[in-house]
Amino acid sequence: MWRHQQRVRAVLDVKYKTERAGGYPQTDLYQLLAYCTALGLTRGHLVYASGDPRPLVHTVPNAGISLVCHALDLTAPPDGLLAQVRRLGVQLVA
Repeated sequence: MWRHQQRVRAVLDVKYKTERAGGYPQTDLYQLLAYCTALGLTRGHLVYASGDPRPLVHTVPNAGISLVCHALDLTAPPDGLLAQVRRLGVQLVA
């Protein structure tokens, strides 16, 4: 959770597990949806230890909430991993 001027601006749910072959588990998406709803946010981010490097956006119908799923490549060298985290940070504050 990131706060700016006492207001929550972003929520991330970071999982130390891999994306499944069928995509991201629905239970993780529901958990992130609950965080967004409770915090009054229209976007939340789910981060996995591995999976498809392209962000996947799930839009919740009639709720106005987007759940963005990201995967990091933890096998990357330290500089590469830091670059991935920086790209994720840029998306969060955009």
